[in-house]
Amino acid sequence: MIAPDGAEPLRQTLLRLCNRVESRLAPGTAKQVIAQVRERLEEDVLRVAVGGRLNAGKSTLVNALLGQKLAATDATECTTKVTWFRFGQQSRVRLQFRDGEDVSLLGQPLDKAIAASGRPASEVASAAVESPNAVLRRDHIVVDTPGLDSLTGLDEDSLAALSQADVLLYVMPHPGENDFQALAALRASAARTGITAISTLGILSRIDQLGEGTDDPWPAAYRLADRYGKQLAALLAVVIPVAGLLAETALGDSFTEADMRPLRLLAGADADTLAAALYTEEDFIGHPGLPVAAADRERLLSLLGIYGIRVSVEEIGHGAAGATDLLRGLRTRSGVDALLDRLHAQFLGSADQLRARQALRALEAATWLSGPPAEKAVLAELRTDLRSVSNDLRLRELDLATVLTDLNAGRWQATPEITAEVAALAVGRGLHAKLGTDPGATADQMRTLLGARIAAWRGMEGEYQRLTAAHARTVREYLEYLYFSLPDC
Repeated sequence: MIAPDGAEPLRQTLLRLCNRVESRLAPGTAKQVIAQVRERLEEDVLRVAVGGRLNAGKSTLVNALLGQKLAATDATECTTKVTWFRFGQQSRVRLQFRDGEDVSLLGQPLDKAIAASGRPASEVASAAVESPNAVLRRDHIVVDTPGLDSLTGLDEDSLAALSQADVLLYVMPHPGENDFQALAALRASAARTGITAISTLGILSRIDQLGEGTDDPWPAAYRLADRYGKQLAALLAVVIPVAGLLAETALGDSFTEADMRPLRLLAGADADTLAAALYTEEDFIGHPGLPVAAADRERLLSLLGIYGIRVSVEEIGHGAAGATDLLRGLRTRSGVDALLDRLHAQFLGSADQLRARQALRALEAATWLSGPPAEKAVLAELRTDLRSVSNDLRLRELDLATVLTDLNAGRWQATPEITAEVAALAVGRGLHAKLGTDPGATADQMRTLLGARIAAWRGMEGEYQRLTAAHARTVREYLEYLYFSLPDC
């Protein structure tokens, strides 16, 4: 990102504005919204939303991201609630009810916490599970948004949660028409939530079910991820295959050295017998030729599934001596590192801009809230300051990323030269890389080049196609910002 020398992070600028305005407002809706934005800006970690249709494997992925089994993975009523997972010094559950009441209970499963509150589950707007979890403190807050299953319109609780998230991981076992509709609904709600194709990663889950019997599922998983990535390119940035259960166990704390014992017995079993037993879960549970007790079989299935058991036996055969070695191998073969690498590479670098964009949206809305004349004057002053921040070049680069996504998805048909120019502007590191100029080019030379390009893009704004005109305006405004940012000398 290009920014003026010594420029402070955008969130620090907005924090200063929040602190100044909040102290001048009386208790009320505007003050509450600004306080919520301030608290968000004070966080140092990403907010990652996980969504998808029912039984897509969302909670399993949440647990993998947390490195701990905090989300319930069975089909209980708590899976219908927006649930935040945050760092806390002690384990507890906080329930936010629709009437504004906030109830805090000691750490326990969410469904039991709701029951202990003495109020119907239907009255719960959202829940927060707090835990002294290192990942939550260091890397990211996670929110499970089950409302994304709705095809007639996203529910209010999920929309509210998404509007506070930096990135969405959309989980889909076998993408179909319903997923296309759900993702299209997300795109339609982008003005409210801030979640766009750029900030959405598709997760192809349950890939272990792609193999036939003992076949390796990964070749099919990669083909499907590539196919759906192209089909959904206008709705999300990329599709990444992940064996969720393997990732949950590999990154979690449930698997112990005691679980190695039955796996070693399986590794020493007759190869043909083992192959027959590992064809389906029913075969594994009922096969009489395995040297493993029924209780151990059930536990291994809960931790690894059939595919994971097969992979574990292979890893032991390749020399995995203990639980640490095995979990390292399972992590590699789960595909989760590709997700984490993409998540951190793509979003950590732009976290300041993403967070600022979300904050600007919420603060702008707050400035139009009704109130006494003195308060309206304070909010009007804030609105003016926000307009100045919204012109920051670092935020305009996010708009260019959206243009580039539409080009890559084929939604906007343009010449290779235009596509190359947008790509250079969006991802180029430094002004010369963005403009394709020699490092020795003077400010006057770059100004001449920029003037010509601005004129060309302004001409494209007259195109009859609305998408072309809109994107041309975005690029032209970005180029103008570069033009006026050049030194006078």
